[in-house]
Amino acid sequence: MATAKLMLRRGKNADKTNTIVLGLSHKGKNTEISLNKSVDSDFWDKDAKDRVKKGCPQHDNLRLINNYLNDELSKAWQCIEFLKNSRKLDCMKVSDISDFIKNYGSIEGDHKKGAAIKQDAQNGERVDFLQYFTDYISFLSNPHTQHTYTAALKAVKRYVGEGNKLYFDEITTAWLSRFKRWRQAEVAQSTTSLTLSVIKIVFNQAIDVDELVPQNSYPFRKFKIEKIQARNLRLPIATIRAIRDVEPENELEALAQDFFMLSFYLIGMNNSDIYDISSIIEGRIEYNRNKTSKPYSIKVEPEAKEIFERRKGREKFLIYQERYKGSETLQQAINRALKPIGKKVGVPELIMYHARHSWAGSAAKKPIGAGKPLIAQALGHGTSTVTDTYFDYDNELVDDLNRKVLDLLKKKEDLIVN
Repeated sequence: MATAKLMLRRGKNADKTNTIVLGLSHKGKNTEISLNKSVDSDFWDKDAKDRVKKGCPQHDNLRLINNYLNDELSKAWQCIEFLKNSRKLDCMKVSDISDFIKNYGSIEGDHKKGAAIKQDAQNGERVDFLQYFTDYISFLSNPHTQHTYTAALKAVKRYVGEGNKLYFDEITTAWLSRFKRWRQAEVAQSTTSLTLSVIKIVFNQAIDVDELVPQNSYPFRKFKIEKIQARNLRLPIATIRAIRDVEPENELEALAQDFFMLSFYLIGMNNSDIYDISSIIEGRIEYNRNKTSKPYSIKVEPEAKEIFERRKGREKFLIYQERYKGSETLQQAINRALKPIGKKVGVPELIMYHARHSWAGSAAKKPIGAGKPLIAQALGHGTSTVTDTYFDYDNELVDDLNRKVLDLLKKKEDLIVN
């Protein structure tokens, strides 16, 4: 059973306060949602209804802040109850519940649409896959997931013809084979497999969770989806050094060069997570990964600090947040600007993912030779578990590993000890 509670994030902010978060737990996994409020821990009562105590210097209007916190907690429990009653909860991860709560404003409308679709199924009417797919996407709030699912939906709509319906019973093994051949003609095999995997996930949801479609209509039992082979994007440390030192031709290339190196200096931090950085707290970046909702902490090394200072925004933390309206737009612009830089260093198809893969490859190879568990922890893989609540991961191990990787970028003469 999923649970929600108000709590303080353990890491201290720059002003010595703690951020108030909504702690979520489900199936032994944990995550948290920042409520964008902070409080001195001495004025926090975790057991009382009025969590913020009298005399708190951060909040003059105690009734206002406590009502807000209680409303957020109540909203979370309403969402959990809604998911339980609609039989979605058991098939969801804690990160899915977090996304759903963040997208709370559309629950009532989605519930009515979902109820209408279910009523059609109960009346023996055929269920429109495209409408169900559209409603499914409305429950997602993670921008990356939304983008992936929306792209898959658009592909299916193009295949069947804009404005046409596609019923679940029309999606047979033969239909999937025809769609696969059509999709392969316009995109790479990896994208084709991703589109088919998304269709499969939506189909499973309709059968196992919403019970709109009978089990015997499942078309994927005899249909094979080729596994997506991860591309090897690891670059040798000498190439990363060359990317750092190459002379950019214009401002866009300079911005892209700094953004790429910032990702490498921050242990391969993803584009959207860099875009969302709002502050550095006691020399660290504390955040929840957009991909997994997992709380994460990275020490800001001098190399990254120097870029932060040079690329400081006027009103926002970074200039990138002011120039681009979202992380997707930013990624497209950065990847375009990286192409000429890549050609200069012998990597004509240079993209941002090279930074993350290259950091991991440098950490794994000699002379460092870090093990997979430590590298996985450093990269922020996976979601939080119940065990994680019993102890803090030793961030010093990750900090030390990152320092070793960044030291590889130094030239031999820079490493000579006087």
